[in-house]
Amino acid sequence: MTDVLLLNADYTPLRVVDWQKAVGLVLDKKVQVVAAYAGQIIRSTQLNLPWPAVVVQRRYTRSRGAAPYSRINVIARDGATCQYCGARPRTRNGRSHWEELTVDHVVPRAQSVAGEVVLPWSGLRVPVTSWENTVTACGKCNRLKGARTPEQAGLTLRALPRRPDEHQLMRLAFTRSANLPAEWRSWIPDDLAAAAAMAS
Repeated sequence: MTDVLLLNADYTPLRVVDWQKAVGLVLDKKVQVVAAYAGQIIRSTQLNLPWPAVVVQRRYTRSRGAAPYSRINVIARDGATCQYCGARPRTRNGRSHWEELTVDHVVPRAQSVAGEVVLPWSGLRVPVTSWENTVTACGKCNRLKGARTPEQAGLTLRALPRRPDEHQLMRLAFTRSANLPAEWRSWIPDDLAAAAAMAS
């Protein structure tokens, strides 16, 4: 369904959340709705609420400077692009088709010891499932690579995987959006709005 833009208490964009999370925050009085989607209402036996488009936190959250690890965030960091062949699966309307992308362990689980791997490019020991050892891959490249390293499979990484900060992920969230909701535009800095416009 429809995503919601979450603003910090100083009205700067913090992240994009799903509508269920936003409604929970509204009901818990942790956020206030500052813009709603026109003509959309959330109805239940106990609730009749305009559909939130933009909400602002009542308390300021200091940036942790680190983005949480998740499949969606890995794909966002990599621009919804296979890090081996460069494929960017698209739906008929031109939006990124995230369901066709996978998250690949660069050094595979099969080569881990006690849940950790050594990165061949840096010599660092990291958890097998971590920002530094996972990349976005199309299904074809993931199957081709299998339980091997890219070098063993004859593949080349387009970029070394790194841990992004929250601002980078926010920028990517807007960049991957083919149509930025009109209700968000007043709350998004020009550089993020421009990134979204370039992606559409």
